[in-house]
Amino acid sequence: MTEDLAWGVTRRTVLGAPLLLATPALATESGLEKIVAKYVSFGEHRAGTAGERKTIRWLDQRLKRLGYETETQQVPIQTLLAPGGTLISGAQRIPMFPQWLPPAAALERPISAPLVALDAPAGPVSVRLLTAPATLQANWGPALSAHVEEASAKGAAALVMAINDPSDDLFVCNQHHPEPFPIPVMLVARRYLVALNAELGRAVQLRVLGRLGKAHALNILGRKTGVGPMIVISTPLTGWFHCGGERGPGIALWLRMATMLAHQKQPVLMLGTGSHEIGHLGMEHALAHGAPKPEEVGMWVHFGASLGATRLDQRYAFKTGQYLVGTADTTKLARAHLGDVMPTYVPGDSKTLGEAGQVIGAGHRRFIGMSGQFPTFHTPLDKGDAIDFGQLERIAVASEALLMRGVIGQES
Repeated sequence: MTEDLAWGVTRRTVLGAPLLLATPALATESGLEKIVAKYVSFGEHRAGTAGERKTIRWLDQRLKRLGYETETQQVPIQTLLAPGGTLISGAQRIPMFPQWLPPAAALERPISAPLVALDAPAGPVSVRLLTAPATLQANWGPALSAHVEEASAKGAAALVMAINDPSDDLFVCNQHHPEPFPIPVMLVARRYLVALNAELGRAVQLRVLGRLGKAHALNILGRKTGVGPMIVISTPLTGWFHCGGERGPGIALWLRMATMLAHQKQPVLMLGTGSHEIGHLGMEHALAHGAPKPEEVGMWVHFGASLGATRLDQRYAFKTGQYLVGTADTTKLARAHLGDVMPTYVPGDSKTLGEAGQVIGAGHRRFIGMSGQFPTFHTPLDKGDAIDFGQLERIAVASEALLMRGVIGQES
């Protein structure tokens, strides 16, 4: 075993079947923290970036060493490479980030126009500013699109806005809108709104940086043959920035389960999906190409965002959500094994947020998912310092018990 995946095991028996369970003391030394640090070291993890490619190669090597047969899937995406932006007004120079996707014409030349409040009447060409923070939400939705429609209808050349993130930093929403906006939508950190409001009525220069183009997001699949219904373990791999607390815990748990399940008789699919932040296209592709049919699955466990990422709650006066998703077929099992570590239960269906809704919508009824949201989620600040590794360890042990006692033990 590699250093990242080395964790102690003891043997126990459930219904006469020998099971491998992590010894908590040894598991804490296993390297959950090292796994997250390794993931963060690859840089930003947007789909189509070098950080995503490095992550896939790393996970591919880990799975192969455990005996899994691996496959990398390429998922076509339209994206913006090397994104960024600035707004200049006098001596002020404010960094910005484009919400996916800006129109191609906006990348060709700077925009010079007065800065005007979004709610001001229509007038000459302007850069419109949403003067108060927009509602915090992980996914770009109709309320945010309404701001863009209003700005465009008033003849704006661009819209500048901030999402109401408790960290005061830049927050980017996951985007399911398939086409570019009619005007560039430029995001700023909430802390800049006071300075921007002071610039209303003045001429500003706005520049949108990046290259629009086609790229590939990447999925990683690791398969192990066996006897009986298949166990599927999935986690997203990508997001806007380094995603230490957002994606790191799920990946660490995913590798932990891959190590444990490599020793069991059941067939296993380890699925890591790309393009989570851009349409959840990786999971969409996997469900159509490579995922088993619902009737073939004994249990699908999904490690979503922000698991155990509660360390910053007090600093930012924010209550991190820790959500447990199950279906009618798995509610009792999910609550029995994971209710103590994932306290908020959400009945899952096809409309459930995140990739959980996709999996359930594809007909999978033996599904349990976990996810959360924390103060530096979807921001450049997220380098993993939000993770409470003691809590993440408790989630790991509970997940092992779910699989070994609740799934494999019942099938033996």
